Amino acid sequence: MPQLTVNGSALPLDAVSCQTHLVKLLGSLPDWESRLRVAKECGYNMLHLTPIHRLGVSNSSYSIMDHHNLNDTLHSTEKEATFEDVKSLVDKLEKEWNMLTVQDVVWNHAAKNAPWLLEHPECAYNCFNSPHLRPAYVVDRVYHYFGKEVAAGKWEHRGISPVVENVHQTNAIEYIMRTEVLPKIRLHEFFQTTAETAVSKFTQMVAEIGPPTSNSPKEESKKLKFDGNPEWTRFGMRLDLDLAVKLFNKRIEDVDDEEERQKACIEEFTLHLEKLQEEGAAYAWEICLNGLHAVMGGILYERVQDHGPKKGLVDEENPLTTDYFLHLEPESDSWEEDEKLAYDPEKSKMLMAFNGWVMSGNALDNFALPTSEVYLRRELVCWGDSVKLNYGEKPEDASYLWEYMKTYTQKCASMFHGLRIDNAHSTPIHLAEFMLREARRVREDIYVFAELFTGSEQLDNLFVNRLGISSLIREAQSAHDSHEQGRLVYRYGGDCVGAMLQKHSRLAAPAIAHGLFLDQSHDNPSPIQKRTIYDMLPTCAMVSMANCAVGSTRGYDELVRHAIHVVTEKRPYAKWGEQTTERTGIVTARRRLNDLHVWLALNGYSQVFVDQMNEDVVGITRHNPQTHDTVILVARTAFDWGKVHRWTPDLKHFPFGGHLEEVIFEMEFLQLTDQWNEENNQILTGLAGYVINMREHLQPEKARMCKVHGRENGYIELCDFPSGAVIAFKVRMSGDAVDAVKELRNLISGGNEQINKELTSALENTTLQNFNRLLFHCEAEEQAEIGEDAYDIPKFGKFVYCGLQGLKPILDKIRINNDLGHPLCQNLRDGLWLPEYIVKRTAQFEELAQLEREEQARSETVKMRSGSGKTNCVKQHGQGIGRKDERRVSQVLKKVFEPLKDAPYYLRPAYFEALFAYIYRHVKAVLLGKMNPELRDYSSLVRRLTIATVSFMGYIPGADLAPLSDSAVLTDKHPSSLSAGLPHFSTGIWRNWGRDTFIALPGCLLATRRWGDARNIIISFGGSMRHGLIPNLLAEGKGLSFVVFWK
Repeated sequence: MPQLTVNGSALPLDAVSCQTHLVKLLGSLPDWESRLRVAKECGYNMLHLTPIHRLGVSNSSYSIMDHHNLNDTLHSTEKEATFEDVKSLVDKLEKEWNMLTVQDVVWNHAAKNAPWLLEHPECAYNCFNSPHLRPAYVVDRVYHYFGKEVAAGKWEHRGISPVVENVHQTNAIEYIMRTEVLPKIRLHEFFQTTAETAVSKFTQMVAEIGPPTSNSPKEESKKLKFDGNPEWTRFGMRLDLDLAVKLFNKRIEDVDDEEERQKACIEEFTLHLEKLQEEGAAYAWEICLNGLHAVMGGILYERVQDHGPKKGLVDEENPLTTDYFLHLEPESDSWEEDEKLAYDPEKSKMLMAFNGWVMSGNALDNFALPTSEVYLRRELVCWGDSVKLNYGEKPEDASYLWEYMKTYTQKCASMFHGLRIDNAHSTPIHLAEFMLREARRVREDIYVFAELFTGSEQLDNLFVNRLGISSLIREAQSAHDSHEQGRLVYRYGGDCVGAMLQKHSRLAAPAIAHGLFLDQSHDNPSPIQKRTIYDMLPTCAMVSMANCAVGSTRGYDELVRHAIHVVTEKRPYAKWGEQTTERTGIVTARRRLNDLHVWLALNGYSQVFVDQMNEDVVGITRHNPQTHDTVILVARTAFDWGKVHRWTPDLKHFPFGGHLEEVIFEMEFLQLTDQWNEENNQILTGLAGYVINMREHLQPEKARMCKVHGRENGYIELCDFPSGAVIAFKVRMSGDAVDAVKELRNLISGGNEQINKELTSALENTTLQNFNRLLFHCEAEEQAEIGEDAYDIPKFGKFVYCGLQGLKPILDKIRINNDLGHPLCQNLRDGLWLPEYIVKRTAQFEELAQLEREEQARSETVKMRSGSGKTNCVKQHGQGIGRKDERRVSQVLKKVFEPLKDAPYYLRPAYFEALFAYIYRHVKAVLLGKMNPELRDYSSLVRRLTIATVSFMGYIPGADLAPLSDSAVLTDKHPSSLSAGLPHFSTGIWRNWGRDTFIALPGCLLATRRWGDARNIIISFGGSMRHGLIPNLLAEGKGLSFVVFWK
């Protein structure tokens, strides 16, 4: 990722606030400052400019005629601007306005009147270097001439007037094209061969070769297919006659006459060829119908449908269909004459394919290659002013074009802080890699972002990773309601509030590309057209709360009522202080929202939460994971006029955790007049009858839009909140929570030496049998020993183990994926039952162990007094869990979990997981040290396997070993047994199986140096032997079961 700096100060990517300008509307370079100052006063810190280079005949901002010279609009009457002048202005804007400047780069196409294309037609896809486009060119000319006939009124007698405006006319167009015009193309001829010639050559070859020695299998004949049409001429399909002879020249039973045999072979071949011809004809007609369907969809959108431009009159400026190919030759009388041009060695070079985009197309596929039929099937949404450039696979394939664009790219990188890749989804990825590599040679930390519409996050990530893209453009207008818009804020806006505390070294988690989130792009319609004017303020407020780069386009803040068209718009932007002031539109509000966006990013508010309060009201929280301070913004959207209301909706009061410091601002969108002002025909200005009423830095009791019930852990009631309103609050953590979080962090980091010592000491005095209880115990074992079930989480279920290990994999997965919606997280937010369960469960086993020790001590005392000599078992050095003179594990765990009760509820999952990890680290370290200190230096696999062995070794009432001798050495009252498998073989007579025990004993006990436990098990089974056999089922030595095949 690049490290953006402004005047030497770092600008995080999440603090970027960008505004787009169409360069052709900025006027001459001396006027730029006065027009760009609007962006400065709105609080943006980045300018995005469309190309500054000389535009083509259409005057589209993205159709460049000359990539090496400035557009004419930059020159003034006094001076012709230079690239050095542009760079000086960019440097000045950074120095004086603290504003970075980025510009589009257009590699994918060039204006159709670019002079260098005429000199180097190999730089385009044309009918000479791409003969597969010839049939598509023929089809294109057919549609072109039909459109001219409609414009001339030649089809009025059939119900098609030059003004196409209703569905009856489009139905007539479709019928005439399908039944009269398209059949005349005879497109099938491009998918067929000359049958007479093929049959004649086949006949000759069969006569020369004679009868074969053996026949090919009958099904092999199906392999004979047309083998392409290299020049795409009519009847130019190739046929492998050698293969045909091999397949169809065969011996025929009961036919002895050679002439008759040859005649039969020729007839079979002819029938197969006729079938291939028919298939070619059917395929061609399917292409015609597919193309007609696409064409009619375009005509309906452009001339009939309500959401389209309704072009109406068919003329040269607004043709019925967009040409797919550049045609520089004088108009002929028919498409048949134009077809000849496609085969002329020189003129065919000038028949260049235009660029465009393919709806739902694969971004990695080049739709101009022979493998694609996009042009033939009319599936291209075509830009009739721009030629698609043909780079080939490497610079040597089009040396002039690669060098030309390399110079252009390096010049752009030298002037601007960043580049936006226009139409990245249709730009060859290998070309983009090359050009960006050259750009980074000039500016190492260049900011690269892209317009990339692949429809797949996987493909997005492929482009991002290969090209080193910093941000992908995301659009709020893709949302159809406030709920979806809120989801986008959450999706592109950073971690969730209360996100898990990640380890310094961890597996990379799945992630989406960093976003540049726009409330409106320069390609989008104005929200005034698509939604309502009352939605403009709440939408830009919601976007500003996203924890990513954000942006807008010029005209949004000034309430320009329509989209500023990249092709047709000619009016310049308004100048600051003349047509635009701080009272214009939402300029003042935008400034405050941009300031808030930057402040949140610079001050570490990296977490976000979105609350859908009702169908129109959305609450967005930004949270600082270090200080746990919070900013809450609530906006009332208005996606359609039926939802614009002055009254306040019936909303639940929303709570806040902590101390409410202030109301940062409250904004109201007000209409001053009922009538919209007329459009300015000279300058781009917006609606003047609307203003923002904004009040800032209010004490809660001074706010008009809400009532605050309690400054500390209270709740907020919205009481005057009409459509278009926005309000924001700042909340800091209260005193108890601050202390609790401080203590939690101290514990997690290992800074509490006293707790560290107490926990280590308590664990050191815990036996391995009790580590089995602390970490493991399936539910059956738990029920057998203390009569309790495993912890049950609503909507999730019970843990596999009742001990700490039951939580470990679940918490790890939650942390890695930051899955705060997991039922376990909700359980922790709802209450502290889980940490209480852990403490209580541990204490139960400690109490049980204590009672057993006291009972054993009394028994030993009685025996000593009676002079019986030896006790039943000899106790090893080292006490069990919970000695009276040592702090118990449960007591330490209680102290560790104690601060959680004062932590904010939404932070409990994160801090519980961190505390659990802290405890588990200590448990694992002590446990490995007890078994074999050298294991700490082994691989993680060995350490994990070692810990896993503890799950099988434990004491379960009713599943004891057979009685041991009085000399047996024990660390606990009861010896541990080795489970044959969890959970089904964990209790009762099914726990101790002879075969399973001795198969597992070397790995579970000998490798882990648990010599005493191994000795006890061997002695127990050995003492139960009969006739040289150990029991298959031990059953505490009371109900032994033997099998003859185990010795």
